[in-house]
Amino acid sequence: AGRVGKLKLKRAQQADAARVRLACCGQEGVFNPYYALLGARLCGSHRELRFALQCAFWDEFKALDGASLHRAANLAKLLAQLLGRAALPLLTLRVVAWASLRPRAVFFWQVFFTELLQLEPAMMRAAMAPLQEFANAELRDGVMLFVGRHLRPLIVQKNPALSEALEELVALTISTD
Repeated sequence: AGRVGKLKLKRAQQADAARVRLACCGQEGVFNPYYALLGARLCGSHRELRFALQCAFWDEFKALDGASLHRAANLAKLLAQLLGRAALPLLTLRVVAWASLRPRAVFFWQVFFTELLQLEPAMMRAAMAPLQEFANAELRDGVMLFVGRHLRPLIVQKNPALSEALEELVALTISTD
């Protein structure tokens, strides 16, 4: 991370570097947590690289229909890890049209939330805490729509061990404002 940070990349190069990281992560045979570690370090020390990575994810969200299941799963896990490490803000999800997700996007977000629920409870709580803010009501409503339609049925059927973490996520969505 130190060497990459010393490169003094221009804005367009930062965007390219973020896309390359996502492309490499998406091509791995299985998700490699190294990408989350590297991404967290870079985002923590370079605000402009953080924004470039956020924009690269926004582009990925738009292209999910054409992504392989393998790529979608790896990138969903990466995003969950980056949010859990506070490398990217939860507001990265604000561009998601939760009410009209296509099948590949549903898969992506199921993998994302399943990975998020498997993080240490404190990391998951910290990543999702902004949902409690009044200003994030639309995002909160979208996440809750997804949880009810697509995540809770998956957890109940395939991974009941995550039920407690799911209920904690739901509890976090209750606005405290």
